[in-house]
Amino acid sequence: MSEVIHVGIGVLVAWRGTGGCRVLIARRPGGAVLEGYWELPGGKVDPDESVPQCVAREFREELGIQIAVGEPLEACDHTYPHGMVRLHPYYCRLLAGEPRNLQVAEFRWVPPGELMAYRFPPANGVLIRTVVEDLTPGDEKAHCP
Repeated sequence: MSEVIHVGIGVLVAWRGTGGCRVLIARRPGGAVLEGYWELPGGKVDPDESVPQCVAREFREELGIQIAVGEPLEACDHTYPHGMVRLHPYYCRLLAGEPRNLQVAEFRWVPPGELMAYRFPPANGVLIRTVVEDLTPGDEKAHCP
């Protein structure tokens, strides 16, 4: 079996006024692996960085925003035809800036209960279900600043 690809994932949640708690998702651009799929922003962990550093870097590069990386969620593994990935997700909060489409096709602030309506890569299935459960109405304030 080939080497595991470690991927840092950010679950950026924010209280969006009367809209309530929202999760930032982004659509992968054309030409990318799994193009057109929606994702929780993130990417491959570089050899010289920690997973939280990777998550913060990916948000700067892909969306032009600064985030605080917070509480980790359980890592999950998935095997694709192109290799095995281990997702290392973290809850995050926005520190500065407004998201822009720098390296993503588009982004959206989505209510947690609507996440299952989007097409995410297969590796994200367990993570998306966990986020939806964590951010159920009434409990979302624990993760939603």
